[in-house]
Amino acid sequence: MTMVRARPPARKSRWESSLLSALATPANIVLGGVAAFLLGLGIITALPAMIALARALTRWMRDKDDAVFTNTFREFASTWRRSLPLGIFAAFVTLVLAADVFFLLVQMTTGSSTLVIVFAAAAVPIGVVFLLMLLAVPVAASRLADETRREWMNEVGNMLLRHPGRSFAMLVVGAAITVGCALLPTLIPFVALSLPVYAGLRIWGYQLDSPAAE
Repeated sequence: MTMVRARPPARKSRWESSLLSALATPANIVLGGVAAFLLGLGIITALPAMIALARALTRWMRDKDDAVFTNTFREFASTWRRSLPLGIFAAFVTLVLAADVFFLLVQMTTGSSTLVIVFAAAAVPIGVVFLLMLLAVPVAASRLADETRREWMNEVGNMLLRHPGRSFAMLVVGAAITVGCALLPTLIPFVALSLPVYAGLRIWGYQLDSPAAE
């Protein structure tokens, strides 16, 4: 009786491995974006969903854990108690800023007062700083996975002050993503939350700065 030898597993060619690695990035961004979009439908849960997504993406980039979709839900379950107050505050400030912008636009179109232009100019830097903080919080929460909200916000301040060039680049990327989603609203459920988070992790970095880098 002859023995049947088991065939060795087929090796993937170099181009197949490269293609699969390249496809993993957009796939994880889209799948993570869908998970974050579903979690963020409560409005006040949008920022907590971005925090959970950032931590799931960090596990993928650092530990090669490809389960970004399910990990986003797991991270949300483990962080929502810490992140929900930040989500409530972010939703409130966003609502106030949106109301102010609408009021200023109405006043400027009616030409009621030139003082409105001064107030509008003063509101721009406030909105820019707030936007940068929103983009930086998920990155800080992924860097300091086991820390408190206070530590997260301290890390946000460190990121913005120590790396103004990266912060400006992140602002440009955030504005480009906003314009892209406005032109193609069908992209919103897939990349509106995931692309800013992924870009923040890449630009600011998902690991704490080393003493040598400082």
